Amino acid sequence: MAIIIAFVIFAILIALMATLGIAWVVAIPIILFIPVLVWFGVAVGRGHAPSTMIRRSRRPELLGPGGPDDPDAQ
Repeated sequence: MAIIIAFVIFAILIALMATLGIAWVVAIPIILFIPVLVWFGVAVGRGHAPSTMIRRSRRPELLGPGGPDDPDAQ
């Protein structure tokens, strides 16, 4: 999802660059896109998808049935 958002921002900035033709607009997409490339490169280099860390996170433990954090409590 983060990659999609980064590419949308990148596309908007490229459209601004093509429309306005202002030199400083060229630097903004490059500055924003470099961290995305590094993040993707590290993920590929490690052999994991970027979402692996989220999937491996521990699930919260409920306090008990009927407690304040029970999603099935009525």
